[in-house]
Amino acid sequence: MAKNSIKTERLLEQEDLELVTCHHRQYLTNRIQHPRAQKPGLALTGYIQYLDHKRIQLFGKTEIGYLNQLPQEDLARVLKNFFAKKIPAIVVSESQEVSPSLIQLAGKYKTPILVSSLSTSILHSRISGFLYRFFSKKIRINGTMLAIKGLGVLITGNSGVGKSETALELVNKGYQLVSDDLVEFYLNANDDPVGRSVKPIKQWLEVRGIGVINLVSLYGVSVVIEEQKLDLVINLEKWNPRKKYDRLGENQAYFEVLGRDIPRLNFPVAAGRNVSTLIEVAVKYYISRRKGIVSFLEYSECLKAGGEKGSK
Repeated sequence: MAKNSIKTERLLEQEDLELVTCHHRQYLTNRIQHPRAQKPGLALTGYIQYLDHKRIQLFGKTEIGYLNQLPQEDLARVLKNFFAKKIPAIVVSESQEVSPSLIQLAGKYKTPILVSSLSTSILHSRISGFLYRFFSKKIRINGTMLAIKGLGVLITGNSGVGKSETALELVNKGYQLVSDDLVEFYLNANDDPVGRSVKPIKQWLEVRGIGVINLVSLYGVSVVIEEQKLDLVINLEKWNPRKKYDRLGENQAYFEVLGRDIPRLNFPVAAGRNVSTLIEVAVKYYISRRKGIVSFLEYSECLKAGGEKGSK
């Protein structure tokens, strides 16, 4: 993870967190230094050894319920030790009411309190997802990425080989664009590379002979998605009659993205080849392989093995 930080106020910009209330806005300049939120657990009983001051603290019904049943004297003692760690912020789930005592002590220790309408589990997942996008290593790759049948497919190749035109055909068939020309990748919480658009070129697609078109104005807002996990890379290259191409699926190639090897297919582009249809078939084939359906070579080996047993 990159050694940097992000201001707590950035959480307010994330509409999917459904934040409905904010106490002590003047302290939203506090900086978060860790990509995951933390549930305080035993820290609210006074055991603060593993309370991480770099992380957002998430209060669900258990935490709020526990604090509400404490006598005022015990509550003040517990929260004093808790806030002394100088945490960046508290986020409360399910629109729970925050007690005046908690609000007062949070203000004393310059800690903002944000309240979300989301359940604790969903809120934790979305906060961590947002922070991982910020803290994760990133790389930008030239290519066009789409979501096809639930898979993230990156189309690469030299300039002029037809990446954008192929993407337009796939969009016309009902698939969704992530980004054209340049894709930014980061690692999510599972260390899977996730692609997203670079903001200035979001929803735009360059097609030679037409120009740069706005897909949203032509197909509607659902044609573009924010991000997609990368599953398959398809490299387009101009047909070379002198080159020997894989015809049986013997050669398994990979494309490295942020240290992860992603399956890659090389497609020679020549007159008469419907590349968008080939990509659709490649995605279906990839899905079938993940389901355990045997390849032609595996099938041939099974037949061969069966024949040898029969001859014996």
